[in-house]
Amino acid sequence: MEQKIRDWIRRDPLGYAYLLDFYRRGARVCWLDEEGVALKNDVIDICYAGGRVPLDVPEMRNSLLLLTDDESAKDTLIAEGDYIIWDEFYQALWQRELPEICLPEGVTLRPLTQEDVAFVVANYHNPGAYESHIRARIDEGMIGAEVNGRLAGFIGVHQEGCMGLLEILPEYRRLGLGRVLESAIIRQQVGRGRLPYGHVRTGNAASIALQKKMGMDFLDRKVYWLFPD
Repeated sequence: MEQKIRDWIRRDPLGYAYLLDFYRRGARVCWLDEEGVALKNDVIDICYAGGRVPLDVPEMRNSLLLLTDDESAKDTLIAEGDYIIWDEFYQALWQRELPEICLPEGVTLRPLTQEDVAFVVANYHNPGAYESHIRARIDEGMIGAEVNGRLAGFIGVHQEGCMGLLEILPEYRRLGLGRVLESAIIRQQVGRGRLPYGHVRTGNAASIALQKKMGMDFLDRKVYWLFPD
């Protein structure tokens, strides 16, 4: 089955390589034909749909979260009351040599531990900032940046495999910590045989600028995260 997914994404490696990564993290194939593929990870109840997938595929309507790049499917699912939109995103993918990590003076990196859970929960300002989720993200491998021995920011990988959870405390911004942390998580992902990709909200100018400065390649179309209405 993996080879069939590989064959499907070969038409657009930048646009669809994330599907193979998602499959390797434990998703199963719900649908695959010439026009589209749908994968569902039942443990985390997330469905990834690439291309045109029939909306009568059960997983397209019965998932905790659905990611699709099909604008028509997104509009129909919302209009019919199955989902509301969380947001629309650009997809960014790292396709270069491993980035160098240039630490500013006084900055060190370290793996986060379970002792850091309270700090992450208190400072991560996006969905998913609850203790059980953060503990699982730390177990998978979150990275923290310290400035003169004080934890100033962190980054990790979401449960579906997308890089994220990036947060820098306000007093430590503009020190280059975002680039340092993202370089570190890219190196970690590559070292584990994972795909270094991320989803960036279309309205997040600061994050878009960071990804472009990093050298991430952007998909030329949007992807949409939906959750049940």
